[in-house]
Amino acid sequence: MVYSRALEGVTHTFGVSGLLYKSNVLLYDHQNESLWSQMMEKAIAGPLAGKSLRRIPSLRTTWRTWLKKKPQTLVLSTDTGHRRDYSVDPYEGYYRGLGIWFLVGDVRTDLSPKEMVLGLEIQGHTRAYPISLLRKKAGVLRDEVGGVEVQIEISPGGELLRIFDDRGGEIPVIYSYWFAWQAFHPDTEVFTAP
Repeated sequence: MVYSRALEGVTHTFGVSGLLYKSNVLLYDHQNESLWSQMMEKAIAGPLAGKSLRRIPSLRTTWRTWLKKKPQTLVLSTDTGHRRDYSVDPYEGYYRGLGIWFLVGDVRTDLSPKEMVLGLEIQGHTRAYPISLLRKKAGVLRDEVGGVEVQIEISPGGELLRIFDDRGGEIPVIYSYWFAWQAFHPDTEVFTAP
C-alpha cells in the first residue's frame, strides 16, 4: 500500500505506532499524532479522525524486473551506523506459520487465512485475487469490478506486472493476507478462475 502524504495542503510524515487494529499496523502522523489505519485508508483517532489518504498505484516486483525498467536506480545502503543484519527478515517464521498472532474476529473460509491476495476496491465493490492463482495465468487477465474493466498483466514467470483499467490507467491495489483483507472488507468477492 502506498499513499500520498499530502492532505489538505500539508505534507505529513508517518511512523509506526506499535498498535494494531484487526491485526493490522496503525500508523501515526508526526504533525498531529492521529492514528491511521492502512487498510481503512483513513485516520481512526486524533485530530484528523475521518480524513482519508489517497492511494497511489504501486506494484511489488523483483529486483531483476525493476532494474530492467530503471537501470539507474540507486539502492539504500545498509551501512546505517546500527548493528543489525538487514539480510535477516524478523517475520520469516510468521510468513511460514499457519497461525495468526493477533485476533481479527471471524475469518471467512473462502481461502486459507494467510493466502496472499491482491485486493481491489472500485466504486464501493471489492474483490480479492489469490496471488497463487494469478501466478498461473500468464498474459492479461480481464475482469470487471464495480462496473470497471480490470486488466491484470502477468509475466510468463508469474510476476504481476501491471494492473490497469480499459483506458490504460493504473489501478491502486493492496497486497494483503486474506485474513486482513476480509476483516476490513467482509463483503468482498473472491476471484475464481473462469
